[in-house]
Amino acid sequence: MSGTDRSLVVVAGGRSRRLGRNKPLVEIGGRTVLSRILEATAQFADAVLAVREVPPFQRALAAEAWEPGAEGAGPPGSVTLRSPTGRALLVVPDPVPDLGPIAGVASGLAAAHGAICVVLAGDLPFVTPDLVDRLSGELAGDAELDAVVPRARGRAQPLCAAYRREVGRLAARLVARPAASVDPSPSMMSFLDRLRVRYLSAEQLTGIGDLETMVRGVDSRADLEWAERRAALSD
Repeated sequence: MSGTDRSLVVVAGGRSRRLGRNKPLVEIGGRTVLSRILEATAQFADAVLAVREVPPFQRALAAEAWEPGAEGAGPPGSVTLRSPTGRALLVVPDPVPDLGPIAGVASGLAAAHGAICVVLAGDLPFVTPDLVDRLSGELAGDAELDAVVPRARGRAQPLCAAYRREVGRLAARLVARPAASVDPSPSMMSFLDRLRVRYLSAEQLTGIGDLETMVRGVDSRADLEWAERRAALSD
C-alpha cells in the first residue's frame, strides 16, 4: 500500500491516573513514547493524534522542534504541526472528554484521510513498522473486513489494530449516545463486536517481532521500569 492510502491515528486521550504522568509524553531511552510511535510509522503520510486536551501535546511537540502547520485543516480546536522533516500531524480534541478510547477512535477516524487507518494507543513504545504494515496489508487484502486486530495472550488488542476509516461513523454514534444520556461509555470490545474482524494470533504474526512486547503499553510504574530496561537492551 502507498502512504497516501493509509492513515495513522494515535489515541492519547486518557488521564494516565495509574502512571501519574501523560503516558505518550513519558521519555524512554531519551525519547518520548509518542516520538517512538511516530518514528515507527514514518511510512504513513497522514497522521492524526486524538487527545483530551491539545495544549500539552502542542507544547511537548514544539519542544521537539515541531512547528505550526496550515490553519483550519481540522475540526474546531485542532492544530496542525509539522516536524523538522516536513511530516504533518493533526492534533484533534476528543469530541466528548472522558468517554474512553472510543472517543479518540471516533475523532481520529473522522479527521483521517486514508481509506485504511492503523489505530494505536499512545503508550506503545515498541510498536514496529513491520507490525503496522502487516495489519494494514491484511485489511487492504480483504474487502469483506472492517478491521484486523492482533491477539496477545488470548486478548484482542483493539488499540493496536487496522480499521477502515468508514467505521468511524459507528464509533461516533456510540460516543454520541452516552454523551446525550446517562448510559455508560461503550467499550472498544463492544465496538469490535459490531464489526467484521479478523483476529491474528502471535503465531500468525511470526517473523515481525515479539507481539507481546509491541502491544504492551506503559500504563503503570512497573510498565515504565520494564520499558526502560527493554529500551536499554534494544536501542
